[in-house]
Amino acid sequence: MARRLTGACGALLLMLAWAGVANAAAGPHAVVLMYHHVGTAGQPSTRVTEEQFRAHLDYLAANDYRVVPLGQVVAALQGDDTLPERAVAITFDDGYRSVGEVAHPLLAERDWPYTVFVNTEPVDAGYANYLDWAQMRRMARQGARFANHSSTHAPLFERRDGEAHADWAARVTADLNGAQARLTEELGAAVHTRPPLLAYPYGEYNDAVMALVDDLGYVAFGQQSGAIGPTSNPLALPRFALNERYGQPEPFALRLDTRALPVIEQSPTSPVRHSPQAPRLVLTLQGDGLATHALGCFYGGERLTPEWLADTRRFAVQGTADLPVGRSRYNCTMPDGEGGFFWFSQLWVYGEGGT
Repeated sequence: MARRLTGACGALLLMLAWAGVANAAAGPHAVVLMYHHVGTAGQPSTRVTEEQFRAHLDYLAANDYRVVPLGQVVAALQGDDTLPERAVAITFDDGYRSVGEVAHPLLAERDWPYTVFVNTEPVDAGYANYLDWAQMRRMARQGARFANHSSTHAPLFERRDGEAHADWAARVTADLNGAQARLTEELGAAVHTRPPLLAYPYGEYNDAVMALVDDLGYVAFGQQSGAIGPTSNPLALPRFALNERYGQPEPFALRLDTRALPVIEQSPTSPVRHSPQAPRLVLTLQGDGLATHALGCFYGGERLTPEWLADTRRFAVQGTADLPVGRSRYNCTMPDGEGGFFWFSQLWVYGEGGT
């Protein structure tokens, strides 16, 4: 598997481990879709309608996308499996009841695999809006798989008042280990364990969280947009989050036709910012024949002008507007020469987590 080395300065270097892969734009690529609620009342930012979800599945089938297990995507990145062209994996976060009642029957009738990242405390507490363990076991018998979304769904990077690093690490370790234990106790072989998979609550993390998760052996997913490829960070893999706005046909189709921008070095790596000033992000690309002249980067409604550094493979971008409280992103895209786009997204978190 590719290794990433994070130094004290927050720079990150990826070492390609695939023999014979001279171009990081080659190799396994996949798009991972992420949903929360399907077809239920609630905030449009965290749901798609049943009609939208049905349309998504119809589009995947009609356009020769191959829906693969999430575990196969991870195994391919580790060099232990392969991926078909146009590979797509489907995931859900939190474990809401609508996944079992609305999404599962539609996926099961197509015999398509998917993964639900479950935060376990609401399930154990019997919250009405969440799946229960018996429902999940029935879903597992028809191909559903499950993974860790923490016990509490609290922002993992935040320390309590006066909490030392060691105490924070022990608390977060207990939270993640507790969720993994409950999932395994209740769902057995339907849980991703080799390696265990984690979706960060709210998609938020920092360098300390990535280091802890790495020590625990997880492959981890965020909610920042982008496709997954050979240079993707296995401690912060991207997914395209779908909701009523981005679930419309045109943005949905656009996101499917992407590959991972071949980023092999970046600084900073931590999304968590302690100042509202928009960060300066430096990225290094690998690959021959990249259309770097057509690279476009965006921050909210602002188009960012890349500053090329030393050569045509390393560039910096920086927004002018202050970061908003909560989550924001820099998105960079570039034509891939085959009618689609390379895509990279860097998350920023300013203020309290989970906002």
